[in-house]
Amino acid sequence: MEHVKKHNMKIYWNTLAPRLRSLIVFFIAFAITQLVFFIVDGVIQQIDLLFGVYVGGFVVYFLARWGFFSLRVALVLPNQELTTYEKYRKNPGRRRHGPAEPAEFIDPEEADEELFPDDRVIGVVYNGEAAAYPLAAIGVREISNEEYGNAPVIVSWSPVTYAARAFVANANNRALTLNRHTHTVFNSPALPENSGSEFVQFIGQAISGDLAGWTLEQIPVLTTTWAAWKEAHPDTEVMSTEGGPENDIFERYYANDRNGIHSLNPSDKRLHGKDVVLGFDLKGQAKAYSYTALIDQPLIEEDLGRQPILVIHERSSATAAGFSRIVKGRTLNFKGKSKNPHRRSAEVTASGEGERTNYEPWLIADTQTGSTWRAISGECIEGELKGSQLEMLPGMTGFWYAWSRFYPTADLFGAITDSSE
Repeated sequence: MEHVKKHNMKIYWNTLAPRLRSLIVFFIAFAITQLVFFIVDGVIQQIDLLFGVYVGGFVVYFLARWGFFSLRVALVLPNQELTTYEKYRKNPGRRRHGPAEPAEFIDPEEADEELFPDDRVIGVVYNGEAAAYPLAAIGVREISNEEYGNAPVIVSWSPVTYAARAFVANANNRALTLNRHTHTVFNSPALPENSGSEFVQFIGQAISGDLAGWTLEQIPVLTTTWAAWKEAHPDTEVMSTEGGPENDIFERYYANDRNGIHSLNPSDKRLHGKDVVLGFDLKGQAKAYSYTALIDQPLIEEDLGRQPILVIHERSSATAAGFSRIVKGRTLNFKGKSKNPHRRSAEVTASGEGERTNYEPWLIADTQTGSTWRAISGECIEGELKGSQLEMLPGMTGFWYAWSRFYPTADLFGAITDSSE
């Protein structure tokens, strides 16, 4: 009961306007200083009043710099029952505008002229259509409103949290169009929708407007190299990088220790803030897998959300993905079939920059039939099950500092403080 009362008081405080909160704090600080002077001297003089104003102003200034009075928005964290009120912060400096023209999509042959084999792309397959979004292209646009087989789809990339996401752009039987953000929650873009609602990109949840509380259906995406994506999807369309920067403008950010535009330490110290993870939230059970740990153990079979899953990491393309192990009603087990070589360059950053190497795909085999499968696409290419397709799970990449904020109670594979994970 006491816990509920404290929670209700916190909600009431956070729903007050920032200026009203700062005014309340000012008067509290002012009143405390006057009470101290009265206890010590038995009287309050004019200089005591001036000093109280100074103390109140200093306390408000200090707390404001710390973000104590920031505007807050209601957010229901995944798998949590209570509503929290998190800081809704404006991007500092001038707003960056992406290209005004709609993105052009080109065929793989044209894309070979624009991309190196090792360039990172976000790959999406939905309604039988495949498309690749180079980080150099979508990085300056932030979001792409698309149609896959007449179904509205949103593809988005947040370099600050290293989050690639795709969602079905439909809420309450209404097709949505999202735009570039001006504010963030936990450093994740709050993407505005034309009707006034805003969606937090990391989890696809609306935090304002008439759709507040609505969570968009997530579509699986793959963050991989251009060579790996083209090998698995030779008929893919590709967003052109024409008009974008030649180099990743976030390269310095990836290399430094700053966690986000608004510096945010991870709430969970089991990994470093900018360690990249692949996470899943299946039927209320969430778990993250450290990319670094997956290099040493690139094939994991376990149950998550009451279903058998397969998590793989193809070293040559630095690609992690998750699949359901159920095919045609039976549960399969897998093992590596071909070599899964390490990347040759030791200097590989979050943007994928490193030594340019030939792509070497990793093949795996199921132990039940011996059929051969592409590791990162889940397609069976040889054997009894040829033509079958593993169901890709909606995995969520992200820096650990962001993932641990949105999923504070999630399990973790590869904790640096626990070698047994």
